[in-house]
Amino acid sequence: MEEGWEYADADTQYHVHGMHLYPARMIPQIANRLIRENSSEGETILDPFCGSGSVLVEALILGRNAVGVDINPLAFTIARAKTTPIEPSELASIVDEVLGNIGRKILLNRENKYEPRIFYFKNIYHWFKKDVINDLSIIKECIDKVENQSRPIYDLLRICFSVTVLKSSNIAFADNPYFARAKAGEALKKHSPNPLEIFEKQAQDCISRMKEFYDVYPKNVSCKIFQHDSRNMPLEDDSIDLVVTSPPYGEESHTMSYSRFSKLSLRWLGFTSSDINRYPAKSLGGTITVFRNTSPTLDSLYKKLATKSKQRAKEVFSFFWDYKKCLDEIYRVLRSNHLACIVIGDRSALRLKVSNGELTKELAKLSGFHHEVTYHREIPKKVLPRRDYKVDLINKEDIVLLKKI
Repeated sequence: MEEGWEYADADTQYHVHGMHLYPARMIPQIANRLIRENSSEGETILDPFCGSGSVLVEALILGRNAVGVDINPLAFTIARAKTTPIEPSELASIVDEVLGNIGRKILLNRENKYEPRIFYFKNIYHWFKKDVINDLSIIKECIDKVENQSRPIYDLLRICFSVTVLKSSNIAFADNPYFARAKAGEALKKHSPNPLEIFEKQAQDCISRMKEFYDVYPKNVSCKIFQHDSRNMPLEDDSIDLVVTSPPYGEESHTMSYSRFSKLSLRWLGFTSSDINRYPAKSLGGTITVFRNTSPTLDSLYKKLATKSKQRAKEVFSFFWDYKKCLDEIYRVLRSNHLACIVIGDRSALRLKVSNGELTKELAKLSGFHHEVTYHREIPKKVLPRRDYKVDLINKEDIVLLKKI
């Protein structure tokens, strides 16, 4: 087995991995290693929290079939685009056509010869300047015409557009790209993005990345991605050969809010506010659950938290109760004597350390798993969800290997 899990100097953005930023992404080197060491070509790899699809991409290029599940619609969109190979010349031709149409319409608009349908949603002028909204509306209009021409290219253009939306917005990226705050004062006054320039650069970059992926993609593998709840996956019993995943570290309201990160992109991609607001409630711990005895570590944690705040104790317990349901599902779909590899870091709640690796072992045992081994990893770089997050807890990860007996 290879030594060390840090990969401090590794390029984590190669080919399609660098198409779209996404929070708490498993680095591809870890996914690649877990898949190589614990499965064979032709087998099926599942990531039940697939996010932007890092595990799925690595499974495919290693000659494995891939299955991904994620409830977040932006994650689903990114993962589907990244895992669908597109013939490079066809992609380049359609992208050039789209870029030409956008450029012409923006020029005509500047000359008052063309009036686009201006996109709107609540608080749009807080997050975008008026001229930016105008240009983004034109870009969206031209992209939407590709849907019936080529679905894979349409998906790819949509994630290029998503990046353009984020980079054209008033988000203060220097603070934290994953915890959106708007620029203010002089920083906002000086902010003057060019959406067409950003989109064109992103599209050309994606063409190059897709070519690299297309060249290494085996033609005898397949990928299925479901926008679905991981507590109730649409998969058959004993259908998966290996699980590789990095689940959320905790409930959205107190760790990483995937919904908040996704919100601006999803609004521009056509999702309504009510669509988007449904997802936090569907996330792990989104619905409060009545406490009941489970594992020694979780029971002890709940009692300690309850002395400080009964509400926070309920929230933390509800997250792990839902997490246990996911482990049950993973056990159900995994073949006997095969492995589930869980990459997860610790967190804190009311200044108490929450040992997610230990809790994973205990809850997985209740599901029927046997704990094989846990590897510890120092995280060389980590973007924090908030400035007040306890740095000492997020600089380490556990890689927990569980076997279905």
